[in-house]
Amino acid sequence: MHSDNVLVTFEREDSHVRAWINASSSPPAASARDHRYATLTAALRQRGLKCTVEYGLSDYIVHTELPDGSSLIISPPQEPPSETPESWMATRHRSAEPVVHEVIYDSEPGGPDARNDGSVPHLLSAVDARLDRLGVPTCQERGPSAVELAAGAVLHRAGFAPAVAFGGTRYYRLPSAMTDPAEQRLAVTRAFDMLQAEGFQAQTQTGKSFPPTSASSRVSAALAPSPSAGQHTLPTGPPAKSPPRAALPPARPSSTLGR
Repeated sequence: MHSDNVLVTFEREDSHVRAWINASSSPPAASARDHRYATLTAALRQRGLKCTVEYGLSDYIVHTELPDGSSLIISPPQEPPSETPESWMATRHRSAEPVVHEVIYDSEPGGPDARNDGSVPHLLSAVDARLDRLGVPTCQERGPSAVELAAGAVLHRAGFAPAVAFGGTRYYRLPSAMTDPAEQRLAVTRAFDMLQAEGFQAQTQTGKSFPPTSASSRVSAALAPSPSAGQHTLPTGPPAKSPPRAALPPARPSSTLGR
């Protein structure tokens, strides 16, 4: 079992805690870089698209070649870079005739999707909807690998339930009724310990891995509730209007690739 190439990322958004499993066959150095964008690359690859994580202006971006010869670029704020993106930009480019420069999604302050801030599910919903209109095949039915199944089994034993996001991306979540931060910290800490005992890597949405000896304190800090955060749920269809949500950390002026 090549568990060194599997990373489980825990994400807390308002009262919801989710875990995403990413299995990579990349070398360790590339894998560590790609893991930050594991949710994005996994969703694109499930549609049969080839994508890479490349360096943009001052931070990494996701670059995907589309069947019509254009490219899809998904980037976080580039100036300055942030470990936890406060917004996302998705653009489609083609330099050959007919030239294309299309903004698919923009959640920067003042952008049409600003209300979603750094929400990855809303970003993926918009990207999926555009790919559908471009005729890109929908998610290919690829069952989870043996290693992904093993990681999922550990999460299930730790109290996480399997779920599917819009677009077909699989993930695990704590029960919706579990909203108490103390309970969530205990559950995630238990999952960390169990995953690491099986040889899997784990991290929070900050992108920093957790050594077994400090899992409890680091999990507690990562899952600390935001006093100003509003309610937000994982979308089951194209993004709809939702109440504004305070970003964490505070938003900073930024510019993105292609603007």
